[in-house]
Amino acid sequence: MTNRYDRQLKIKQIGTSGQKKFEGSHVLVIGVGGLGSFVSSELVKAGIGEITLLDFDDVELTNLHRQNLYVESDVGTDKLEAIKNHLQQANSNVKINTINKKYSADILSTKYDLVIDCTDNFPVKYQINEDCQKAGIKHIFGTCAANQGQVMFIDQDSACLECLYPKENIAELGLSKNIGTNPMIVAITGSLQASMAFKYLIDPQKISAGTLIVVDNWNFDFRKIHIKKRQNCLGGN
Repeated sequence: MTNRYDRQLKIKQIGTSGQKKFEGSHVLVIGVGGLGSFVSSELVKAGIGEITLLDFDDVELTNLHRQNLYVESDVGTDKLEAIKNHLQQANSNVKINTINKKYSADILSTKYDLVIDCTDNFPVKYQINEDCQKAGIKHIFGTCAANQGQVMFIDQDSACLECLYPKENIAELGLSKNIGTNPMIVAITGSLQASMAFKYLIDPQKISAGTLIVVDNWNFDFRKIHIKKRQNCLGGN
């Protein structure tokens, strides 16, 4: 019988041992819109053991151009119900949990091996960052707007979101609802978050925390920037 993961098992950095680690992992994805739909789709199809999805929105028509798992018949329905249905059809072996509420600190738990921030709200991103740092939970920040996407893996020893973007500069950050979103940058950014999660869960020693990846899919520009940790970083010194 052919293994459904045959092609990824042949990659030397993954193999059978890496796949087993991945299948034994539990990830929390916060937000199942543009980034979250790509992240959850790729992790589920790759065989993540367990995934918990957090959101509280319904599917809107304006979501469909960039949120890959939703279809026209989902418009007006609960996002979590729709996405779980699509994901479970893609891989019935994965345990999929849903939490239908806004993010709050009590959501976090050490039962999660990793948290992936796929929200589109910077105040919420700052809160996730602060809560993960205090709880000692590693997380992946991601954001995209217009033609640019940004992704960074954050742990307690690396620079965090407030090191990257101090809260006092929040007004300078572009939001997709104000400046639009190229649908392709959502796919690229979400795939980078999923790739980072996949690599960390299989080989955590090889992940580069505190390195910001910036992608511009209009100018085809890809940069990696090491972010310096502030002395008063939430993760300590």
